[in-house]
Amino acid sequence: MPLPIDASHVLLGREPASREEAVRIIGEFMIASGEVTPRYLQGMLEKEARHGTWLTDGIALPHGASEVKGEIRRTSLVVLQMPQGVDWGGKTVYLAFGVASQSDNEHLRLLSALAAVLLRRELVERMIRVTDPHEVVAILSSEAGA
Repeated sequence: MPLPIDASHVLLGREPASREEAVRIIGEFMIASGEVTPRYLQGMLEKEARHGTWLTDGIALPHGASEVKGEIRRTSLVVLQMPQGVDWGGKTVYLAFGVASQSDNEHLRLLSALAAVLLRRELVERMIRVTDPHEVVAILSSEAGA
């Protein structure tokens, strides 16, 4: 499954002061893009406060809990690159992939495609260092579709 992302959804070189600020950057971008409502962002922040969304070495997957699924207008994937790293509950995160999907099946397909990329450490390292959002899109598109 190709990942639903274009270069406008790749936010490079950001330096949020906290994981909450990182989640807010992603959620506000989704709101401005018409993909979710402000209530979805609130759900993302609540989920982060309750459980945290650290996924694996250097990566987080902020998303809203199921109770705010109705606040999703269309599927969204936003990549937030933080080259300096951000403390994410005791672990350092360099890439946060904000996800919003309307159905469980769509959510699972999206996560599966994303996992195909994130399991390859060399691709993660490239995405942490790139300065062109189109390169992130190319990595995600070619590897997820492979």
